[in-house]
Amino acid sequence: MRRDTRPNGEAFEAPAQVWPNFLVIGAPKSGTTSLYHYLNQHPDVFLSKIRKEGRFFSGVGDGSVYWPDFYHFDTAPDVSDYQALFAGHEGQARIGDVSPDYYAYAPIAARRVMTFCGPDTRIIAILRNPVDRTWSHYLQNVRRDAEFYSFEKALADEPRRIAANWGFQWLYADTGRYAARLRQYRDRFANMLVLLQDELDQDGPGTVRRIFEFLEIDADAPVTVEQRFNTGGIPRSKMPILEGAHDHRDADSFEQLHAELVAPVSGVSGATSADGVYPPIQEDAVSIPPMQSETRALLQARFEPEIAALEDLLGRSLDQWRAS
Repeated sequence: MRRDTRPNGEAFEAPAQVWPNFLVIGAPKSGTTSLYHYLNQHPDVFLSKIRKEGRFFSGVGDGSVYWPDFYHFDTAPDVSDYQALFAGHEGQARIGDVSPDYYAYAPIAARRVMTFCGPDTRIIAILRNPVDRTWSHYLQNVRRDAEFYSFEKALADEPRRIAANWGFQWLYADTGRYAARLRQYRDRFANMLVLLQDELDQDGPGTVRRIFEFLEIDADAPVTVEQRFNTGGIPRSKMPILEGAHDHRDADSFEQLHAELVAPVSGVSGATSADGVYPPIQEDAVSIPPMQSETRALLQARFEPEIAALEDLLGRSLDQWRAS
């Protein structure tokens, strides 16, 4: 508790503010949701029970970032909103926030984390082969009724979206540019752990143990890591989007396309829960279709300089991300 004063001059005990001392910053579609569930099992870790992502340090709650009206995001535009997420803290040694937008908007987020949480904040990043991550990111939006263009059309549309300050959720390839974003944190915070989704897939218990050791908490705490969360795939009914069924409708806004193509069929005019998540897909046939080989080759070439830059930053080989 801390002493404070009401406007009438009366003194009272105000609750002490609670700030994270570690962050899982992303990248998106690289395993952050699974890490949230794994870390949340540790008795010495507190993560918000209200929602996975705080979205305070990135500043996306100020209204400057565009996303379609039907795609709802809960944000924390001010300190009081953010503090409400930590109301259940009961003295756990490690307080965390798992928010991929802190990676996506690294320049502003890293500065604000330094201001509010200080230089001792521990930063955890988990990264994925950028070609596969880009595809998974796109498929997630198709699955959520938030993307109406084919993958190739969406990639070609990215410069326009960037210029119009669309949210990173619609910037599939741009969000795979790891090195420049991570450098924003590496330059400010001494304690930073960078993991690969490959490592989580190949050795879940060992990877989570590394995180616990990094956080200096009991590495032997019993944690179940078998289940994966927020995995990919789309239902068969979404395949026409991948095939370019709406690519010719450049002049129509995504709001218009959603109102015409989604709402009358689903009966859902917008996301009904936090994070833009729609009700679970009811179809049985959910699969991860292959990317077109020509598109994969183009992305592999596009990301090669990014992979090299990340190798230089991390001081390790990432040959497993290169085309065989």
